[in-house]
Amino acid sequence: MTTITNGVSAREDLPAVCRRINSRLTAFLSKPPASDRVKSVQEQTRISLFVIAKAIEVYGLEHIAISFNGGKDCLVLLVLLVAVLDEYYTWEESSRPIQAFSAARVYPDTPESVLLTAGDLPTVSTPSSQSSAENTPPRSRDGPSPIPPPRRLSTCSPHSIHTVYIHSTHPFAEVDNFVSECVDSYHLDLLRYDEKNGMKHAFKVYLQQNPNVKTIFVGTRRTDPHGGSLNHFDMTDGGWPRFMRCHPVIDWCYGDVWSFLRELEIPYCTLYDLGYTSLGGTTDTHPNPALQRKPTAPASEDEPMSPREDEATMERRKSLISCFRPAYELEFEADSKERLGRDK
Repeated sequence: MTTITNGVSAREDLPAVCRRINSRLTAFLSKPPASDRVKSVQEQTRISLFVIAKAIEVYGLEHIAISFNGGKDCLVLLVLLVAVLDEYYTWEESSRPIQAFSAARVYPDTPESVLLTAGDLPTVSTPSSQSSAENTPPRSRDGPSPIPPPRRLSTCSPHSIHTVYIHSTHPFAEVDNFVSECVDSYHLDLLRYDEKNGMKHAFKVYLQQNPNVKTIFVGTRRTDPHGGSLNHFDMTDGGWPRFMRCHPVIDWCYGDVWSFLRELEIPYCTLYDLGYTSLGGTTDTHPNPALQRKPTAPASEDEPMSPREDEATMERRKSLISCFRPAYELEFEADSKERLGRDK
């Protein structure tokens, strides 16, 4: 958010953003649930907040990054992380400098079933630098980009969120624009990589550039491909670079995600208003057929154009709005239908 003082725009710093989001989230958790859906979201939110705080407690904020691609799931994860960071900043600035940040003390109402202790989680050694011969530059639509030298997270601003963005080789302009907006809004210290050479390679290069990272927050849910057997914390295996994967929203369902974003009025990628329910690239992602409108009930085309949209994008947007309902209206068997618009 940007404020205007004496005619000059001033961007909120990260602590201010965290305070604003956490205040909104605390109010949401404090109100009596108006429905079973809201009650479910409140329960899942409390669990996820504790899991994020536990990761910070065990591994240290300077060793943590978030994987963010502009999708709805990792957006929920980012908002939750921002809320926990407010608690972390408050703890650090309080009169408890000797007492380490404690997830159990910050979130005492967490269900006992997820009250992990530090002994429940494996330690992770700081990844060592790899051979420079393996340090292949990530590619973007504009061709190869030079790879910066490895850096320590401690040299970055403490008031930014260390972020890895692994994007489709054929990304939607709307997704890239939304990610850029999130970089500004949430103070993301973001590095981007093309998925062309695979996710393993992208994370490998990221860890070479950021050898202090031990844990990466990932917005995977149990209904995602390969998500069924995951826990809140899972070490990578099978030839992946070594780091702890933290899955705070693993047990959220599709309806929980949209209820959360809409209850808290969190801005999201505009593609979700066009019938897309799972985002990949332009070559493998389509509006969800389960959201196709009946010809007798067209939607209004009087939608505002984003400042970043060109005329062609706006025309496509109008066409899709008239044909498809927004993603949050996918209700019946939503979790099984979520990826109907994906080719893979």
